[in-house]
Amino acid sequence: MKSVFTTMLFSCFVVMSQIAQAHPGHDHSHWSSEPIHILTMSAIGGLIVSGLIYKQCIRRRKKFEQKDINHDA
Repeated sequence: MKSVFTTMLFSCFVVMSQIAQAHPGHDHSHWSSEPIHILTMSAIGGLIVSGLIYKQCIRRRKKFEQKDINHDA
């Protein structure tokens, strides 16, 4: 599970780094500034959401492992 998550995260970094570029002169009135800022915020939001999902998966796995340890079948 961890290797799958790491692979997905790495591929997102690679794709986003190829797409996102600095807009010319960092001029906020330039037409490309809005999409680039949206892409940047989306990437940051994606990282936060991915981290939260990963954290929940770890918690669930630990919970199930504790149930299996205490269960005598």
